[in-house]
Amino acid sequence: RTSALQLIKFQHCHDRRGRSSRSLSSSMNPLYGRLPTDAAIVAHNEDYLVGTIGLSQAKLRRNTTRKILTLENGVLEERVNWLKRRLHLKKNEINKMIQSQPGILGQRSDVALTPKLDYLKTRLVLDEKSLRKIILGAPFILGSSTQESVIPKLDYLQKKLLLDEASLRKIILVAPNTLGFSIEGSIEPKLDWLKQRLDLDDMAVSKIVRQFPTILGLSIPNKLEPTLAWLQQRLSLTDRELSNLVQKIPALFGYSVGTNIEPTLNFFIEALGDEDRALALLVRSPDLFSKSLEKRLK
Repeated sequence: RTSALQLIKFQHCHDRRGRSSRSLSSSMNPLYGRLPTDAAIVAHNEDYLVGTIGLSQAKLRRNTTRKILTLENGVLEERVNWLKRRLHLKKNEINKMIQSQPGILGQRSDVALTPKLDYLKTRLVLDEKSLRKIILGAPFILGSSTQESVIPKLDYLQKKLLLDEASLRKIILVAPNTLGFSIEGSIEPKLDWLKQRLDLDDMAVSKIVRQFPTILGLSIPNKLEPTLAWLQQRLSLTDRELSNLVQKIPALFGYSVGTNIEPTLNFFIEALGDEDRALALLVRSPDLFSKSLEKRLK
């Protein structure tokens, strides 16, 4: 009986040591950080993200956000403060950035963020103000892989559009979201469509994108093609005339037919009292579509 009791005690002690060992090794796992079962840490980070940053409950429940809830107390605050200092951000700007891309806080500044920002500054020849503008316009860049996403897209754009460094920088400054588009699924098909639809060579396509970089983010079936179709039909244009028109002012692709293009046409028809004259004027000087009503009257 004594030996049996000793055996039970020994087994109980062994089981406790085993559980403690497994618990310690799991809590220190470098892949996961502290386990989410540490309720105090999770609660602290949740309070900070919701109460201070303004993160919604819906985003708090996302898997990408749940991962950062297990970081040690103070780590999230430290990473937020680092981003504020590094990018010269105001409180509302950093809050908006984290609300949009909370996963950014899962990255260490020294290992991931600093090399990424340094690469963008060097590759695009950016000053601090321009770097700040790009990140504010497309904060997802901080969560993108430099090697697998950012570099291939910059290389593709520069080669495909025959861009020098200044032109590449301008496109990214004006339309930083371009770095979030897929080459094969979005950028390349759009450039090929422009080339075929408007009968353009590579340099002409490049000129359109350089003058209106946000065209890369517009939908072909929902925006680009309907705009071209309306212009061609309403202005009675041949394919060549249509191509020449949008090459003169590529920003036409971004205008709303209902609230800008058509009202402008109607204004000149009424002002000139002759539809044919109005059509001819706008085809000859399409920049008039970009003028405000006050400037048109002057």
